[in-house]
Amino acid sequence: MVPYDAPMSDIIVTAIVAIVMVLGLAGTVLPILPGLWLIWAAAVGYGLVVDFGVVGWVAMALMTALAGGATAAGLLLPQRQATDIGLRWWSQAIAAGCAVIGLFAIPIVGAPLGFIVGVVASVVVETRDLRAAVPAAWRIVRSMAIASGIQLAAGTGMIVIWIGWVVVR
Repeated sequence: MVPYDAPMSDIIVTAIVAIVMVLGLAGTVLPILPGLWLIWAAAVGYGLVVDFGVVGWVAMALMTALAGGATAAGLLLPQRQATDIGLRWWSQAIAAGCAVIGLFAIPIVGAPLGFIVGVVASVVVETRDLRAAVPAAWRIVRSMAIASGIQLAAGTGMIVIWIGWVVVR
């Protein structure tokens, strides 16, 4: 991946960036890490150390577009499902608050779990029907899984773009 005549410092930087990117890729499915933006930041760091060049700027533009689009999908898909099942804005705010509490209360799985608990509680409060809350929560879980899949695919694409940048450089 790195040319044989590359200075040792470039090889070390490339290895560190690759490790950070793999951690970022894990962050696309584990909500404890800011996945896509960690990958993006690692690529920026790489560009600052080894020089962006034309290929680097093109790669960064593509990576920024992927990160931005996938981040938007990760936020908007569950919110749209919440709106589609009839959750009012305050119920969505409660679910988001539960996600924040869950993030700090239970590492790794707390945020999505907290969000789902918030959705179930909100639906029960609004409808007084627990049986209506379960399908609503399931729709939210599916949208969160789809959003994670989109972010995982975007993160993989970002890493592939970075690898291309390293090879062409």
